[in-house]
Amino acid sequence: LLKEWQDLVLEHGFAYGEEGSALHGKRMLTAITTSGGQDAYGPDGLNRFTIRELLRPFEQTAFLCGMDYLPPFVAHGIHAGDDSKHLDQYSEDYRSAIVGLRDGTIRPEDLAGIATLNDAIRPEPREGGTKGA
Repeated sequence: LLKEWQDLVLEHGFAYGEEGSALHGKRMLTAITTSGGQDAYGPDGLNRFTIRELLRPFEQTAFLCGMDYLPPFVAHGIHAGDDSKHLDQYSEDYRSAIVGLRDGTIRPEDLAGIATLNDAIRPEPREGGTKGA
């Protein structure tokens, strides 16, 4: 679905280029799940890179299109068969993030330096990893 969206929306003359301003000023937010905990994402982790580093191409796409790139919302440690309480908390946090962005209680200009949007909702470390993915 992501590839299809990119093919349909990210066209020269529409999304970027001399006459491509349709996305200027819009916000881009990525919401992802991982099977690993936060500690798996960093120089010493299994995946060697932070989530923000892995999502750098999306940040560049937003820049190219004149969009405001927001910190990603990340649900870490989502495994098949996980207890629903863990997933329910991420669902509540994601809803809070979207509502906060919509209503202005979370302001994009206040998110500079925040690794993930989760940190704007719940700044303390989560189960399954350390803060600062």
